Amino acid sequence: MIIFGWRGVTSTKEKGLFHCPRCGPNLDYRHKSVRNFFTLYFIPIIPLNHLGEYVECQRCQGTFHHEILQYDPAAEGQMTQAIFMVAAKQLMISMLLADGVIDDNEVKELQTIFEELAGVEVTEEDLREEIAVVQETGSNALQLVAEFGPSLNDKGKEILVTAAYQIAIADGFVDASERQLLEQIGDTLGLSKAHMRGILIDLETPALT
Repeated sequence: MIIFGWRGVTSTKEKGLFHCPRCGPNLDYRHKSVRNFFTLYFIPIIPLNHLGEYVECQRCQGTFHHEILQYDPAAEGQMTQAIFMVAAKQLMISMLLADGVIDDNEVKELQTIFEELAGVEVTEEDLREEIAVVQETGSNALQLVAEFGPSLNDKGKEILVTAAYQIAIADGFVDASERQLLEQIGDTLGLSKAHMRGILIDLETPALT
């Protein structure tokens, strides 16, 4: 009796080192491919359709889409930092515009804070142009914060709240519209009411010298 059938056969396309999402950097991997074969007496004879491929970590045996080999933690970190800076600047601009007045002290404070956070200089002229664009378009930074904020740790969230508060208080007081925006920022970042209240208490309490 002739015994024939089909079965998947896994082969290794390549191997090397990669950043495993579970284990960390510089781990051995195997890039594997699975193909259907026609078998005769259980022996793979004729290659048929390609079933797929995957990357397997040799430490944890985890399997991942082959695109994981393109993952660059350093590049992703730089991109995350760049997005954080954009979010911080847009959030501060939204706070500056919250009361409908472009106060010179708030513009100066925004310039100072952004340069401290980003480590790069920004001219007042460029900053005012960006403020004018936001004012004209009516764009709101909360949407950006909603998309990016949940990935931040508590420290990152507190930095954004602090930056926004410092803009609000730069003209000497925080009005109702600015207070409301601060609450919205806290909600959007997923901060609890108690956590947000604690941040504001720390910011509003004069430091002891």
